[in-house]
Amino acid sequence: MTSAVEINLLIRSDDPVALAGIRAIVDEDASMTLICHPGDSTDGRRCQPSTTARPHVIILGEPPSKRFICENVQATLSTYGHATSRPKTLVVSRNDDDDVIVAALRVGVNGYISRIGSPEELLHSIRIVAQGGAVFSRTIAARFSRYFSTMPSIPELTGFADLTARELEILELLADGLRNQQIARRLFLAEKTVRNYVTRIFAKLEVHDRASAAIRARDAGFGGQPELLLGQGA
Repeated sequence: MTSAVEINLLIRSDDPVALAGIRAIVDEDASMTLICHPGDSTDGRRCQPSTTARPHVIILGEPPSKRFICENVQATLSTYGHATSRPKTLVVSRNDDDDVIVAALRVGVNGYISRIGSPEELLHSIRIVAQGGAVFSRTIAARFSRYFSTMPSIPELTGFADLTARELEILELLADGLRNQQIARRLFLAEKTVRNYVTRIFAKLEVHDRASAAIRARDAGFGGQPELLLGQGA
């Protein structure tokens, strides 16, 4: 794809500086159209695409967590399905921690830039991703070429794209080793409601117990504190 071909963009970010910076760069390129114009920083993440224009690339600017990335990729899959024509996802973040990048790769992002060297670098990266390619900062590409050469494969993430935002939130806590009662208190939900969510998570991930679900989740980058997982069912 050349710069003459129009590219529709949607930016999602909770960071007002990142949002303004990315927007300032893409606004200078006549071939790129920002179809989402958040009014202020609090609208960045919730901004929805226009009903008449379909985004070619969704940019996640300075995502605050792995879950933010997972939720947004899941939302894209829920909205546009698994077709090759669905919008591509490009992460722009100074956070180049291995666990965050691995989680992003596993949920299917198309690019991860940890440092924008120049406006043209970002614009070029957007064009590559819009065309269906993959783009990563040089340091990330070098580091992960060695990393992936030592891995037999990346675990399949069957079912993750089908999880709702609430189910992803509960899965994160489950991966941290929390029991249903603890999750219920943390999220201000009834324990029975949490049990129902956990049951649906098991079904979507095709697992039968909490330990298996937690292992799947941690392989995908969820969870922060490895804790003892007791033999509790749904």
